[in-house]
Amino acid sequence: MNNDLNNILSIIALLNISVPKESIYIKIQNIKLQKEKAQKIKLALLEEFESLDLINYQTNHFKFSEKDKEKIKTLIPLIKKENIEIYNFINKLLQNTKIDNLKNLILNFPYITIKYHSASYDPSISGTYNGKTKEIHIYNRDNKVSLHHELLHASSADIRFMNIGFKIVLKNGLIFGKGLNEGYTELLNNRFFNYTSTSYNYLQKLAKQIENLCTDKENMIEYYFNADIFSLISELMPKISLKEIIDILVDMDMLLYNENKSYLEYLKIKEKIRFIQNKNKVKKLLVKSKKP
Repeated sequence: MNNDLNNILSIIALLNISVPKESIYIKIQNIKLQKEKAQKIKLALLEEFESLDLINYQTNHFKFSEKDKEKIKTLIPLIKKENIEIYNFINKLLQNTKIDNLKNLILNFPYITIKYHSASYDPSISGTYNGKTKEIHIYNRDNKVSLHHELLHASSADIRFMNIGFKIVLKNGLIFGKGLNEGYTELLNNRFFNYTSTSYNYLQKLAKQIENLCTDKENMIEYYFNADIFSLISELMPKISLKEIIDILVDMDMLLYNENKSYLEYLKIKEKIRFIQNKNKVKKLLVKSKKP
């Protein structure tokens, strides 16, 4: 048995806490396996992304022409007849973001179905969105917070691929950016609809820190609605290395699955981002001091 485990068991014995040795050993082994898995994912992603010219990466996101915008305006009343909930959602969205950011929602709209259920098989799940079938499942009809969260997923889902917001599925099958995606989705949900939801609480806070690293938060909103994590990475790279970005985002993915039990992991990621923020502040001050 390793020294770390012996130390933990000794402390528990001193505190007179009755916990089976086997359960602690299993928990430590699970943490170790998670860390090993995260490290493998980080190395695979670094290899995958290093082949891309991310520093000069730019996507020409679709922009609605004035003619397109007029077409959308005539389309919205038709949406009202088809689905009043999506119509109300669109109107609120337009109060908070550009019409250009509605592209994916407009493309996905004909295929979106919303299904309500009296209860979930898992009490922790209040809603889901399936990027393939475009189905939204809500487990409480009155839960508008969950409905709008899932509609934000539908609004940021690229109809051609399985990319949703900042979550992407790579060729090698790896799923990347899901932690950031859930945190940022709920951050926008609270911001746009004046909610005070604490769902994905740690991830919301970390997503806000990453947003603060962007030149303009509107840029990150645009990348989100265009399912374009690569443009986000490109914007961050002058301030943070690709290795650091992957390290933080994979840790956020891992945090997603253990959020209720991972306050220390949250603090570690928070401090990583804060260190980068402080480093960039020092750089700016040095540049200013060198100016005549």
